[in-house]
Amino acid sequence: MTVTVKWKKIIPLMILLGLFSCVTVNIYFPAEEVRKTAEEIVGEVRGQTEQTAPQSFLGNQLFALVRFFVPRDAHAQAETTVSNAAIRAVKERLKQRAGQLAPFFDQGIIGESNNGYVRIVASGSLDMKQKAAVNRLVEAENRDRKQLYQEIARALNLDAGQLNRIESIFAGEWQQTARPGWKVEKAPGQWVSK
Repeated sequence: MTVTVKWKKIIPLMILLGLFSCVTVNIYFPAEEVRKTAEEIVGEVRGQTEQTAPQSFLGNQLFALVRFFVPRDAHAQAETTVSNAAIRAVKERLKQRAGQLAPFFDQGIIGESNNGYVRIVASGSLDMKQKAAVNRLVEAENRDRKQLYQEIARALNLDAGQLNRIESIFAGEWQQTARPGWKVEKAPGQWVSK
């Protein structure tokens, strides 16, 4: 009889323990926010940002009138990109380096990889001095891109395990904004001209 009473007490405890052990931790990843941030940053680095205000006199007056009547909170909610001082500094370095990288992209020497970084694709036509210069440029670019992705993760309070998702989203944006003729990596080791 005591054995049956014991089991009647233990079984409900085991069921509760089983239920609590099946809890799944859902890690939030703000993909849309990262995508919009990637669009803005890559567009700015590549010089492909759109004008936000009209350029005509009448358009400027209309834009100012609309901004007067739209509450500031509504305008602030429209801003979805992530930024801080470190991100802005990295973005500036990337913008300054873009002109130096462009000729090597144009020649097919470097390309946009499928993981968000620049890779040397074909350096056979370069002499030793040029190869060293390209290596330095690619290393500096990738170092800054890595820092950019880490800063975005930090700004969004994401753990380091989410970094590859940020890199992937940026890879798509870097490749999408690549000029015609630039090399992009569609699958590991599979380079095509855009």
